[in-house]
Amino acid sequence: MELVRNTISRYVQFTEPQWQQVLSVWRERPFAKGEVITAAGDVEHWFSIVKEGTQRLFFEHDGNEACIGFSYGESWSGIFDSFVQQRPSRFVLQAVSPSVLVSVRHDDLQRLYERIPAMERFGRLILEELVVGRATREIEQLTLSAQQRYDRLMARSPQLMQLVAQKDIASYLGMSPETLSRLRAKK
Repeated sequence: MELVRNTISRYVQFTEPQWQQVLSVWRERPFAKGEVITAAGDVEHWFSIVKEGTQRLFFEHDGNEACIGFSYGESWSGIFDSFVQQRPSRFVLQAVSPSVLVSVRHDDLQRLYERIPAMERFGRLILEELVVGRATREIEQLTLSAQQRYDRLMARSPQLMQLVAQKDIASYLGMSPETLSRLRAKK
């Protein structure tokens, strides 16, 4: 549970007895490559940190999979709107590679918010981080050229090219796989 302690410590600090309460509700959950972690129509009950592997977040649109995000390398994972609202997800979360998520259930997190005020602050800070990231992505998708979107992704997360299928990266960037190939060939 060192991953949980290190990750949360970036946002808030707890006493040792509080840490014991916090750490006691997190669980490791393994997933095989290709396994659906949360299906469209299911309620997301888990908020997770990626311990191992890579996951993709997508939805079906006009017979195609539209990729809207990836999680990997100690980042947050889950379908956040479904988790917060406890409503059925519009998205699918799938393991791209064998994965281990360290996760807390929604009801356990709510109890921690009630018991430990700093935990509620942690929840607010994470939500703010996720909202800012989403807003930045939307602006980039609407205002940047294909080349600029590709360059930004490579500056932010160059390892994605080794972790994820190119068709998923192209979908995430809002371009065809052929356009992505042309952009990669320029570099």
